[in-house]
Amino acid sequence: MSFLTDLFAGGASKLVDSVGNTLGKVVTTKGEKMQLDNEIKKADMDFQVEMQKLSLEERQAVYQDMNSARNREEALSQSATATTLGKNISSYLAIAATLLCFAMFFILVFMPKLISAQDNQYKDIVIYILGVLSALLTQVYSYYFGSSTGSADKSKTLERVIQQKNTPAGK
Repeated sequence: MSFLTDLFAGGASKLVDSVGNTLGKVVTTKGEKMQLDNEIKKADMDFQVEMQKLSLEERQAVYQDMNSARNREEALSQSATATTLGKNISSYLAIAATLLCFAMFFILVFMPKLISAQDNQYKDIVIYILGVLSALLTQVYSYYFGSSTGSADKSKTLERVIQQKNTPAGK
């Protein structure tokens, strides 16, 4: 039990110090220390590269999913055998969600007596439904008018280019 107490009450720092001292005894020359530092930096860079690859693969999967959904929508809209409802159901749902969300906003702003102080339990429900509808409306707008992911990526790229341009060549 005292081992655990020592470990959590400062024993961990002693453990790290002893590992560092052990490495200091094993790595004695300046060349060995530089080699160890280089290996640690290389491992860190390899880790960063691997994380970037995983991020790229994840982003590609998201874009493929979006592309397949758009291709399905396009094929359905051009199908000769699809019904009018089948061709336009996503548009109808988007319009309904938009109208419902704006109706809820209108009710909350211009008819607050519908949700009086006596009906606090209904107020929480209405606020929750409004939050869900607002999130749905955001998704509808992202679908029809584009996502902000591309815009965020462009901003990061521009920021990186400006930063590289302003950084002196020696640093």
